Amino acid sequence: TSITALPDNLTVGGSLDLRPEKITNVSYRENCGYSSRTIFAMWTGKEFRIAAGCFFGSIEQFEQAVDDKYDGNAAEAYKKAGRDCVAELTEKLNPKD
Repeated sequence: TSITALPDNLTVGGSLDLRPEKITNVSYRENCGYSSRTIFAMWTGKEFRIAAGCFFGSIEQFEQAVDDKYDGNAAEAYKKAGRDCVAELTEKLNPKD
């Protein structure tokens, strides 16, 4: 497909298989958490959202969900991956050129 950005009004009723490296308004990290998930940050047009497994919410909600399930270094590494996705996507969407 030639889709390179997720639309603001995207809704999915089931699973969605994406190649994140081809989508301009998404950044991702692989092998995160106990389940070695790929997590994604996306811009909805209003805010950044994190997708990780069945979780989809704000970075604050993501960090709370991680704190509820993980401890110590594992929690910090997972939350850092989410923050890094948001930082990378911020740069990607706001080029300095």
